[in-house]
Amino acid sequence: MFSIGLMLGALLAGLITGALGGLASIIPEAVRLWTLAPIVAVILVFELAGRPLSLPQNRRLVPQDVIPRADFAGPLQFGFEMGTGVRTFTPTALPQLLVLVIVLAGGLGPGLLTGLGFGVGRALMPLSRALSGDPRRWDTKLLASTAWVGRLCATGFLLSLALLWT
Repeated sequence: MFSIGLMLGALLAGLITGALGGLASIIPEAVRLWTLAPIVAVILVFELAGRPLSLPQNRRLVPQDVIPRADFAGPLQFGFEMGTGVRTFTPTALPQLLVLVIVLAGGLGPGLLTGLGFGVGRALMPLSRALSGDPRRWDTKLLASTAWVGRLCATGFLLSLALLWT
């Protein structure tokens, strides 16, 4: 139940992002793309080099009392707050860059797909940790490979951009 609520909350965040993308369409496409290109390039260069940029963010995590709520509201709130960045802590600038790309170049469809992808990805992390059999070892392995995880995410981001602009 938690994973479904988390995905729906993130999907809602994607809907909002996509709607903002619809509003951004009043800006000429050339202006949007020429604004976006250098920002994407700088952030991805740092990410692929294993030195991710940390942009300004609200460094408050979603309260732990939201997660164990038995009703559907807890996971929905968690997914929405994480997906919109109301409360978040990210060691990379990729989530903010994704929102910027969706707003300036995406639209409603890509916004919804982004929200769904974020929700699925966010739900898979705690699920894979729980199913690992040894959560502490899982944490250690993740921390030891954060640079490679960032590079993998940046590569996925580039592939997503290629799909968006084709």
